[in-house]
Amino acid sequence: MNEAIAGRCRCGAIGYAFSSPPTLKHMCCCRDCQYFTGADRVFVIGGARETFELLHGEPSTYAVIADSGATIIRAFCGACGTSLFIYPEIDGGYYRSEDDVIEACVGTLDDPNAFSPDFAVFVSRAPKWATFPDGLPLHD
Repeated sequence: MNEAIAGRCRCGAIGYAFSSPPTLKHMCCCRDCQYFTGADRVFVIGGARETFELLHGEPSTYAVIADSGATIIRAFCGACGTSLFIYPEIDGGYYRSEDDVIEACVGTLDDPNAFSPDFAVFVSRAPKWATFPDGLPLHD
């Protein structure tokens, strides 16, 4: 992979990389993302599934119905618990062809400072004390 964007879990058991720059960079404040991260939001970068490679390890996963109504898969390290990435369920349930993406939690990137969000979604579900960068487009 040339100029891969790589990341890993805290203990290093699981590593991944994207082979091209992200096509999506956003914050999500839905309740499901709050549960997934234990924070008021998650910041993810995403790209087409074919640009994603699991370098080593095998994440644990579970399926949920997100606030959007989509069935999504949450992946995390079974050893250290790090929330790693999110992708839509393909083999049943909710699925659209444009959803063939995988989104990685920015905090797991080798360089989490490499990206900044382009927008935030489900902001009405964020805690009342949550703040957002000036000028960031906010969507409900």
